[in-house]
Amino acid sequence: MKNQTFTPREEPPVRRRSHAVRLLIPSLLLLALTLFIITSTRNASSPKELPTATEMVGNQSPLESLLYSQLPDLLRGSGRENWVLDDVLANTDNTQVMLWMREASAKGEESLSREPEMVLAIWNAEKQTWSLHLTTDDDFVSVLQASDFKDTESASRFLEGDPKGINTGIVYGGYKLPWKFGQTKRLTWSVGHSSCSPSYYCTYAFDFADGTMFEILAAKGGYVYHWRDTCANGNSSCTNSITLEDRSTTPWTYQIYMHIAQGSIPTALKTKGVHVSQGQLIAKTDDTGYSTGHHLHFMVVEKSTLNSCPYYCFGKAVDITFKDVEINWDAATQGGRPRLAAEAEWYGGTGRTNYTSGNVFTTGVYIARFVLVWH
Repeated sequence: MKNQTFTPREEPPVRRRSHAVRLLIPSLLLLALTLFIITSTRNASSPKELPTATEMVGNQSPLESLLYSQLPDLLRGSGRENWVLDDVLANTDNTQVMLWMREASAKGEESLSREPEMVLAIWNAEKQTWSLHLTTDDDFVSVLQASDFKDTESASRFLEGDPKGINTGIVYGGYKLPWKFGQTKRLTWSVGHSSCSPSYYCTYAFDFADGTMFEILAAKGGYVYHWRDTCANGNSSCTNSITLEDRSTTPWTYQIYMHIAQGSIPTALKTKGVHVSQGQLIAKTDDTGYSTGHHLHFMVVEKSTLNSCPYYCFGKAVDITFKDVEINWDAATQGGRPRLAAEAEWYGGTGRTNYTSGNVFTTGVYIARFVLVWH
């Protein structure tokens, strides 16, 4: 029997290939690309390296010019020398290229598994050059909307945001870090998120990783609203996720857990409206979809900005606090906010890299005690 999925369609389990686009390995570039792309796996310990302006024999093809000249020049000119190439996707005639970039880790540290940055390259045949577009550019959304990538899942996170979307401004509390009690995970992104459009849609989103496919626990209680876990692990064009509806808040809010592993949602939770308790196992992490490695993207959105969940639910993240995080404390909700030190330097507050969960599934304990007393 197939895994159920509360989405309008299923995608074939193709590993690291896109529906409308294909991995860029044309014969002319095969030798060149093997110098900097590791095509066998995409994991935290095997980052792909950014091409440098290596001396090429003879004239460069347009794609070689992009990868060996224009891209490195763009990164140097924009102060992003620490970006490395993670994946390369192209349309059928190689005139439009989507470059996934990841931030390089410090020497001796594991690579940062999270969502990638994107550079969109469009070939101008008349001028014989590429126009390069960063997600922070004012025209990025319009260029992406007009490109051959507009109907892909990778593009949907940039095209579904409503610049006029308004939140209540409420700070929501009562959450706990979404993994097992006592375990420590690495925060790889929080207020510095730029993998959304508008970019501030992800200001209060969090990426967590530890290099493994760790178990995800519900950060707070809720009701199953949407799920999908049919995408093959590592499939960059298909995103598994689960969303919980929290009816205890006014307005109702939605906890979104993204990039989860294939078949990892418990069968009992694959029914809309099923209640989930805080600390209950809901899935495992992977790197399905727009991702550079095993990690969990967690965010909470209000109903006013929640999208129609065509592939996964998304919206404008709201400010939340965790009871088991002691920094960036909010007295009203009695919780703190994870933040990286580099992010705290410009955003404010305090930051650090690692966070330890205090999340425990207590419902079963209470039942056991009741039964013991009853007998």
